[in-house]
Amino acid sequence: MAAQLLDHHGNPIERQSRKRELADFSEAFARSQRKQHGRYDAAGSGDLDPYWANADAFDADSAHSPHVRGTLVRRSRYEVTNNGYSDGIAQTYATDLVGTGPQLRMQTNSSGFNQLVERTWFLWTKAVSFRRKLWTMAHAKHVDGEALAILRINPKIRHPIKLDLSLRETEQCCTPFPPFNDPTYIDGIKLDNFENPEWYDFLRHHPGSSGSATYDLTPFRVPANRVLHWFKMRRPGQHRGVPECASTLNLGAAFRRLREASLSTAEKVAAWTLFLKTMFQPEELQGAAPMSTLDVVQGMMTALPNNMEPHQLTAEQPGPQYEGFHRSLLSEQARPKCMSYNKAACDSKDSSYASGRLDFLPYFSALDIDREDGNELVLDALFDVWFDLAIPTFRWLGGNAEAVGPAARFHLWDWPKHQAADIGAEASANETKLKTGQIFVHRLFSDAGMDFEDEAEAAAVAFGVPVEELKTRLLDVLFPPPKATPPSGNTLQEPAMAALLTRAFNVPPKANGAHHAN
Repeated sequence: MAAQLLDHHGNPIERQSRKRELADFSEAFARSQRKQHGRYDAAGSGDLDPYWANADAFDADSAHSPHVRGTLVRRSRYEVTNNGYSDGIAQTYATDLVGTGPQLRMQTNSSGFNQLVERTWFLWTKAVSFRRKLWTMAHAKHVDGEALAILRINPKIRHPIKLDLSLRETEQCCTPFPPFNDPTYIDGIKLDNFENPEWYDFLRHHPGSSGSATYDLTPFRVPANRVLHWFKMRRPGQHRGVPECASTLNLGAAFRRLREASLSTAEKVAAWTLFLKTMFQPEELQGAAPMSTLDVVQGMMTALPNNMEPHQLTAEQPGPQYEGFHRSLLSEQARPKCMSYNKAACDSKDSSYASGRLDFLPYFSALDIDREDGNELVLDALFDVWFDLAIPTFRWLGGNAEAVGPAARFHLWDWPKHQAADIGAEASANETKLKTGQIFVHRLFSDAGMDFEDEAEAAAVAFGVPVEELKTRLLDVLFPPPKATPPSGNTLQEPAMAALLTRAFNVPPKANGAHHAN
């Protein structure tokens, strides 16, 4: 017989049906959810429902569908083309990010091999205009959301290594007819089961090209290790980029409307030369047609009718709120790049020196993050392919790239230093850091985008001294050797000192620790 459940009075409790138990549980869970949602106004319903109408629950790749990305890219390019501030923000960002281009710094144990590789790399970058292409990629990363380049052999490169970068726009990386129901196929990218790109699909011609008579929709595949794909990943599972200024694309239109309205009003006011103002209806003007005009000749003098006085409109546009509204819009446009107003507007008249420097700190931090992404997604991937071609080309390390380990490939990248407004203050701070051991010379050179070993050798040649002597003298300047302490007066043993005094000055021996005069 099954056990009977009793309540606190000892009376039998009727067992509810399973269906009733689930219903009670569901109702309790719903009540708890209503209570939880009540804690967040944004999770409830109310007057802001139309504002949230476009909110969706798509994943990153679905939210960044080809249609959405295409629309954003076209509008972003239009805005940058027609808005001087948007254009300036994009160019300023690319210039500050790339500058004169990063320099390779090899980190193997052989200084001679390091210099050989670095100089070969430098000459190759000049042959392929690498700095110019890297600036274009940085600009496209901001405007289009992503930068793409295909690594291929170009026989016309004037260098023993014929590797070249072929830049492609985002529309060219696409799959016109993707496989149905294949989650590993993102538009233009085929992934493996671990979400690693296997290959990229590229169209041979740009979809918007007008120079091709026949448009071929059949893409060609490029292995993933031959593609440089640079974009900012902002969501887990994101594989394609969107314009980094997407959140502020509508601000340019708002500013243009205000500017055109202010300009139109000012022009209309300026078009009216003079009004005649009166409180009565003069007989002289009874025959004049309403809104009639009279040309005013320069230098003309005339007499007004009785009870008439001249009145001229005053220009009140742009209004006092115009500059504040303009500043607010421009600051918001620059905010996605962590760029301050004075940087975006090239205007620091309202900033003190200290505030100007502080405003640049988040911008420089954002640039450092983008540079590190550039190291991983562009520079390191490019160097791996280039080094594999250089080894057999120049017979380095035996000429077999597959036999070369990671130690021989270890390298760093020196990006151009962020410009400082007060060079004197920066130099003084660096001197203090050097003398206190907070930083060392090689790191200071690296932060400035230079290789200390190369600069030391060049300086040694210029001064005509060995490199080691130059480094020794530099060390003595930064960390002077300790001064030698003079010998103390009581260096001899006591008996020897007493004997010496006796012989030299006829001084009798000490008695009870003291000398007695004669």
